[in-house]
Amino acid sequence: MDVGSLFLAIRQHRELAAMSYIDLGRFLQYASLLKDDIIQPQPHTISIMAAPDILPPSITSFLSVVAISPESVDALWDITKDLAWAGREMGGKG
Repeated sequence: MDVGSLFLAIRQHRELAAMSYIDLGRFLQYASLLKDDIIQPQPHTISIMAAPDILPPSITSFLSVVAISPESVDALWDITKDLAWAGREMGGKG
């Protein structure tokens, strides 16, 4: 996903449109670091190579610490899940 498409998708959601760039970065960092915790409760038929479509409730609750509602966490996950999932492979320490 290119940056323009990312921000266009975020702008379509009222709460996410007001989110700071720092909070977006924090969300992506946390989600990337929680990859093992996200995949663990998923059914065994879900590939670990791609981000799951739905986050476990505990992860949604945790990620809402970036000052967005749980509903907005789900919307932001839908937009950024591929970026978050690739986070560790992109040279991060996660």
